[in-house]
Amino acid sequence: SSGINAEYGEAVRRVCEEVILTTDHPRTSFQVIVQIEDNAGSVLSVIMNALCLALMDAAVPMKGMFGAVACVQTEDGTLQWDPTTDEEAGGQCSYLFVYSGQDMIYSHCTGQFSVDQYMLVLQKGRQVAVDLWAFFREAFEKLLKKDVKFQMLLNPKSKLR
Repeated sequence: SSGINAEYGEAVRRVCEEVILTTDHPRTSFQVIVQIEDNAGSVLSVIMNALCLALMDAAVPMKGMFGAVACVQTEDGTLQWDPTTDEEAGGQCSYLFVYSGQDMIYSHCTGQFSVDQYMLVLQKGRQVAVDLWAFFREAFEKLLKKDVKFQMLLNPKSKLR
């Protein structure tokens, strides 16, 4: 368990170092605490996606949004996106990709797979990430619509009470 936690911590550190803009505030430090309440599968993907939303909510300056997609390939070659723990256990190989725009900024893959299989999952993962970002945008817009300060910025002449 501690080996897995260290692996997750290292993945979070790498992604944070890649996406957070630190040049304007070189003495600023971030402490990220992740508490896993339940693991129904794709836990590292869930951690990465929650991290992106938390950084956005905290208005941390970033190069851009990022998102993680997890996939398991079965013995017959079927790709299962966002796999459960049972699907992860029964898969031939598993993939996790974190994308920022078109760039893959982190990956973690286990099992045996060919270069062609890897490239296929990498390409399809980008397409899945686009849908994920659309969901992020929609969720964040709903959150901002409830924010009085944000509404005042959009409509400075309105009298929100």
